[in-house]
Amino acid sequence: MNTPSVRVLLTLFLFLVLAAPGHAAQVVDRIVAVVNGEIITFQELRQQIFLVAGQTPDQATAEKLAPQVLDSMIDNIILRQEAERLKIEVSDSEVDNEINQFKARRRLSDEDLERSLRLQGLTMEQFKKRSREDIVKHKMLGYMVRRKVVVTQEEIDTYMERNRSELTTERVVGLQIIALVDQERANFLWQSLQSGEVSFDEAVERYSVGPKNDNGVMSGVRWRELDEPWREGLRDLNVGEITKPLFIQDKWVILKLIERTDGARQEEAAVEEEVREAILRPKLEERFKEYMNGLRGKAIIQNKL
Repeated sequence: MNTPSVRVLLTLFLFLVLAAPGHAAQVVDRIVAVVNGEIITFQELRQQIFLVAGQTPDQATAEKLAPQVLDSMIDNIILRQEAERLKIEVSDSEVDNEINQFKARRRLSDEDLERSLRLQGLTMEQFKKRSREDIVKHKMLGYMVRRKVVVTQEEIDTYMERNRSELTTERVVGLQIIALVDQERANFLWQSLQSGEVSFDEAVERYSVGPKNDNGVMSGVRWRELDEPWREGLRDLNVGEITKPLFIQDKWVILKLIERTDGARQEEAAVEEEVREAILRPKLEERFKEYMNGLRGKAIIQNKL
């Protein structure tokens, strides 16, 4: 008799739990991964899938998300275990200070920050958690990188020259946003938008897992509130055009530029720190990925998915 594969069993399991939440308590939990002796249960994976999706996903979406969400959970455990080994701790005051510095660098008020977080589909608590994780990453980078990741004045000058108009002008944009959790669906929807098979308004209502207030429209967004992936996607758009799917904050996002205005000019010196951060962050992320690959290579991981 043929034995059903683990993936088939997982699909059935996901269907029973996600399609019929009222009967979830009748489903027996199981272990889906073990990381250096620490377990991840199916229920923990299921909860994380819900958080990533922003809503209860259908069976097909849940099945596609499960492997990548589990990989992320494994990385988080490895990172926390290594931080504990190195005795790295992050206090609440360090997190508050990091957020205050973030606001100061971008000259954001509390209201500006809250709007920026809504744009990215984040709550303040989620932002604090990510800030804490960033601090841990930076501290761990200090332990593992012999030569520091630096940004040279030449890099700053080149970046500012290339982006001078948007950096020295108080640009404000209006956006309409579709957020999806699956790349294949995002690409299909983008093609449907391009061909006119579905309107952007209809796509927001029917498919987006992002903010749907005002049909996904965010008006009066200051350019400096946007992280570089958003700017990169919007930089060459004309009003009325849409971006290709962009992978931002663990979701696939399609943006429509609905308005853009350029206001008063700023002094270049006022934006240099902002430029330094924009150049530094991807460098740190790249080094951190190399570091995580090394940690994963040394970890004992049993993936039972």
